[in-house]
Formats: sequence, structure tokens, C-alpha cells
Amino acid sequence: MSDFAKQAQEAAEQYLAAIQKIQDASLDAISRVTSAIPDAAKDAAKNVPSLPTPEGLPTVEEVSSIYFDFTEKLVANQKAYTEKFLTAVKPQV
Repeated sequence: MSDFAKQAQEAAEQYLAAIQKIQDASLDAISRVTSAIPDAAKDAAKNVPSLPTPEGLPTVEEVSSIYFDFTEKLVANQKAYTEKFLTAVKPQV
């Protein structure tokens, strides 16, 4: 592996580690806020009428799942294409 590839890989790992720390901190903050809400407020929120939603509308979890499934397939497709492209343009020795 070239020095550039090593440095790029290390930078990517540092970037992903930083993102993970930020995500962990935000989840911790959200947990603290929701746990600090008094039970009376939580009970009152249960009595607020919900807005009607059209029948058949997907849940947020379903949309998220579909999005990430598509993204994973797209990345796999792009990786396969790039590998084939690099093989095709590589000089035959």
C-alpha cells in the first residue's frame, strides 16, 4: 500500500471516529433531555390528538430502511463498476 493510500485510510478512520463521537454525544444529549421531561408532561403529550395521516403512508423507520438499502446497493454497484473500469483501462503487459 502506498504512503498516500495509508494516509487516506488513516484520515478516513479518524473522520469516521469523530463522526461516531458526535453521534454518541447527540444520542446522550437526547436521552438526557427526554429523561428530564416530567411524567406529567409525558402524560399530557399522550392526550394531544394526532394529525390524520393518509392511509398507506410509510413510517419514518420504513423510509429510513429503504433509503439505506438503496444506498448500500448503490455503493456496491459503484464499487463493482469502478473495479471493472480500472481493469478495462489498465495497460495489458
